[in-house]
Amino acid sequence: MAKKKSATSIKSIAILALVSAAFVSVITWASFDDQIRTVIATAATFVIVFLVLILLNWFGKDDDFKPGESRLK
Repeated sequence: MAKKKSATSIKSIAILALVSAAFVSVITWASFDDQIRTVIATAATFVIVFLVLILLNWFGKDDDFKPGESRLK
């Protein structure tokens, strides 16, 4: 059986941060005349999204329950 990939792995978080940074870079590249602003906005977006997702993953509560059983006791 194939190993199930976790949606909260570092690799998936980094890919999400890269996609969001690419989106911001496309928008800012067309908006700003100064390319330094584009680089700053792209780097800031990557760092902020990456750190926020890491923090959400760290503070998240694990949901331990067995399928087929009720959660209320």
